[in-house]
Amino acid sequence: MLCPRTNTSLEPLLIGGITVYTSTQGGVFFDNSQIFKFSSPELKHGQVLLKHLSDHIESEYDVSLRINCPKCISIVMMRRYFSPVKAVEIDECPGCAGIWLDSGELAKIHENHLTPRERKLLAHEMATNHGFITIKPPKSKYYPKAPKNVQDTTVERLVQLALLNFE
Repeated sequence: MLCPRTNTSLEPLLIGGITVYTSTQGGVFFDNSQIFKFSSPELKHGQVLLKHLSDHIESEYDVSLRINCPKCISIVMMRRYFSPVKAVEIDECPGCAGIWLDSGELAKIHENHLTPRERKLLAHEMATNHGFITIKPPKSKYYPKAPKNVQDTTVERLVQLALLNFE
């Protein structure tokens, strides 16, 4: 695999029985949900990887540019926030759910580390809908009742208000 920023070879790194792929500029690629084994500062794997990445030389490159997945070469990765705190924007592959972290992003994730509840919500969100919000139709004479297991969110309430204004 090649680094999506520099097109140099990614080096496999085995930490605690998990293989991640690192670039010489400090970037790292995680397969599917592996990132959760490294994202908490309390986890030894995360500390070991962070130490390894800190030894690399950072290069200047534009992290706002869209990149292709190192694993699914023809797929452009999505940019999204790693947590509800919105402190770190990551690249995620919509094909394989792989995650690319640029240099320093793992350290920022550790600094803004999530509570166990936030991690559970994020893992559920990633597993079910890759960050897209499910919007339930508003309750009105034109729509049947929504399923009971769907919770109202601020976005859903705004959509309901907007649709009611058009009736």
